[in-house]
Formats: sequence, structure tokens, C-alpha cells
Amino acid sequence: MKKLLSLIASAAVAAGAVSCSGKKAGSSSQTAENSAVEATDASQPVPTDHSEVTTAVTTATTTAAEAATVTTTTTQQATHQPDPMGGDAFEINDDGAVVFEKPVEDSDDRTLIAAAQALYESAGHVQLNFTVGCPFKVDYTNFVENDLGWQFYRITESGISSFSDVEDAYFKVFSRRYPCDELSDLYIEKNGAVYALCGNRGSNIYYSSSKVTGIKSRTADEIVFSVDSFYDGSDFGEESYTQTDDFSVVIEDGNVWKAGQFTLPY
Repeated sequence: MKKLLSLIASAAVAAGAVSCSGKKAGSSSQTAENSAVEATDASQPVPTDHSEVTTAVTTATTTAAEAATVTTTTTQQATHQPDPMGGDAFEINDDGAVVFEKPVEDSDDRTLIAAAQALYESAGHVQLNFTVGCPFKVDYTNFVENDLGWQFYRITESGISSFSDVEDAYFKVFSRRYPCDELSDLYIEKNGAVYALCGNRGSNIYYSSSKVTGIKSRTADEIVFSVDSFYDGSDFGEESYTQTDDFSVVIEDGNVWKAGQFTLPY
């Protein structure tokens, strides 16, 4: 852990500062009409009364209108297909946790994987904010130092006045079943206030994205998923590669999902 803090501090110094926180295409009917006129001009002479051209254009316009009707009908039908991302079975609450609208056991695997994907992305955002930087307002003119001489800046966010308050905010998305030891190294409670290291680093530029691919195991209150994280490979001078990790969700109060086992991919 000291090595981790050393790397964070070095990155913060190197960064020099710390931080917490054309032209539209025509419609299908117009396109069809223009094409019909061009085809007519190229294939037959224009009669004096323009009757044949008018007929050709009218026919083409009617055909385009019919096609548009078919397209509209098809689109309307498509909107009534089952939502591949889980429909209305769950939502992300204001804290970033997943909340199911109905009993979890009533949901199929596809829905569970979609919910896990949503929570995984939320957990990544929270983990990055708390461990690399600071999610709260701070006063950079007010700081204390630890035994190594590293500066921790006073948090001025309303409602955050102790280390316990920091933990409470973090565990709105993560389960207390899996403690985060890093928090005690990155936040200090002193003088009736709490201070944050506010270390900084760039994101992993080789990281592309992560995808929850399946369910590995499950109990009454925890489900373990497999997650594939994709990297472009240039960090090793090789081709792109995939890293697979476990990600678990802990089910609280029957329908609230919080992150359990979690590896920050970026």
C-alpha cells in the first residue's frame, strides 16, 4: 500500500497540480422522385404536354410514400420488441446503486447481466473518484501532513466532517462486505475535520472498455459475474488483448445491488 501511495504522490507532483474532482440528405420520397425524373429524361423524349413525365413522377412518388409507410410501420413494431438491456426491471438510484423493481429471482440471466453491467460502470466511476482524486469539495489552502510529509487537503463538502462520513458515501455503491483498505491511507481525520490526499493520475490510455459476459456463480445474496476488459495492446507492443476478472454484486434489502468483488480496469 505504501508503494501505491508513493506512486500516487509521484504522479501528483509530476502533474504539477492536484484535482478532486453538413448538409442534410433529402427524404426518401424526394430521392425517389428525382431518380424517376432522371430515368424518364434518359429513356424517352419529353412530349409536348408533359403527360408521360407527370405520370412517371406521380407513380414514383406514390411508390415512395408506400415505402415510407412500410418503414414507419416496421419502426413502430420494432419499438415494441423486448428491451435487450433489461427493460424496466431495474434502475440506477441517485447514489449509483442498482435497484430492482421486482424480486431479483424473477429476472432472467439477460436482465441480471444488464444490471451487472450498469453497476460495474457505476462502481468504476466511484472507485476512481475516491481513490484517485477526491469526490468532495476541498480547500487547497488548508492542509495537514502525514508522517511522510504528504499534504492532505481539508474537505469542505457539507456533511463530510469525519472519516466515517467518507466511508458512508463510498459504501452507497460498494458493499461493506468488501472493505476498501485504501480509504484509510487516502483520507485523514484530524482537528475535527477530514482531509484528502487528492492524488492524481491519468487514466489507462490502453484501456478500451469492459463487458459483463456471464454469470459464474450465485447465492441468495451475492452473484459473481465474469467481466472482459479490452486493451489495445500497445502498452506491451503487442496486439490487443482481453483481461477477464470476477465482479460480484451483493444483494441488500432484497432488491438493492451494490458492488462486491471489483477490479478497476482503467
